[in-house]
Amino acid sequence: MYDFSRGSIKFIRGGRYPHCNSVLVEDRKRAIIDAASDEDKLRSFKNQGHVDFLITSHAHEDHLVFNYLFPESTFCAHPLDTRHFEDVKSLADCYGDMSPQAFQKWCDFFVTECHYVPRKVDMPIEDGMILDFGETRMEVVHTPGHTEGHCAFYFPGEKLLFTADLDLTRVGPYYADRTSGIEPTIRSLERLKTYPADTYLTAHGKGVHEGNPDYIDRYLKIIYSREDHLIDFLGGSPKTLDEITAEGIIYGKNPSFMGEWDLTISERMMIGKHLERLITLNQVRQEGEVFILV
Repeated sequence: MYDFSRGSIKFIRGGRYPHCNSVLVEDRKRAIIDAASDEDKLRSFKNQGHVDFLITSHAHEDHLVFNYLFPESTFCAHPLDTRHFEDVKSLADCYGDMSPQAFQKWCDFFVTECHYVPRKVDMPIEDGMILDFGETRMEVVHTPGHTEGHCAFYFPGEKLLFTADLDLTRVGPYYADRTSGIEPTIRSLERLKTYPADTYLTAHGKGVHEGNPDYIDRYLKIIYSREDHLIDFLGGSPKTLDEITAEGIIYGKNPSFMGEWDLTISERMMIGKHLERLITLNQVRQEGEVFILV
C-alpha cells in the first residue's frame, strides 16, 4: 500500500498535478500531512481508525484535494496561510492579476477538480512546535518562500525530513505567488540543510531522497542559474517584462499547460521577483517599461 515506510511514518506518492505526495503517521495518534495523493489509499488509512490530525503544509490547491474526506480531524496549518483555506477567492488571488473570466475559471477549477471546501484551521502550527503522536514526535519547521505559511516537518526519531514543496525537483523552486519570495526561499533551503536527516521526503517528484544536503544545494543553484540567464539576456539590450517572459528562462519557451495551469503566468511572476531582486542589488535598473543591465 505504501511507497515508503519507516517505523510509524508512511509515504504515498500522488502523481501529477493537481496531486502531491502524502506523509502518514500511524501511532497512538494518527495523522495525514498533505491529503492529496491516492484517494483509495487515503480512504483505506481512514477506515483503519480515526485520523486525529489533518495537516496541510501550505495553501495550494494540489495539497488539499482530499481534505474533505477528513471533516472530523483536527485541521492544522500555519496562520499565514489560513485565509486561503477559508475563501477560494483568496486562494485564487495568490496567483496574481488576471481577467475576471480567468479568475472565475480558477475558482471553479479549485472547487470542482480539487474539491476545495472552505474550512477554518482548528489548530495553528508554528515554527518549532512539537507534535507528539505517541512514540513519534514531529517538529514543525516554518519555511516561507514558496508561500508565506509553507512548512516542512522533521521527525527526529526516524531521521526523516518532509520538505513539502521545497521539493528538490530538477524544475527548481517555485516562488510565483503574490506573497512568495526568492530571499525567503533561499533562507528556508539553507535552514533545511541543518537538519540531520537520513532521508528527505518531498511533495512532488520521486519523493524519496537520500538525506544529503547536496540535493538541496543543487536545488538552490537553480535559482542562481535562472538569475545568470536573466543577466545574460539583458546584456544584449534593454528588455520589457513581456520580452523576458517570452524568453522562457524558467519553464522554457512556449511552455505547455500543467493540468489547468498556464506556466507563462508563473514565469512572469517569478521573473518579476528576480528583476526586483536585481534592482535591489543595483545590477539592473528600470526605465519606463524596459529593464537595463547596469
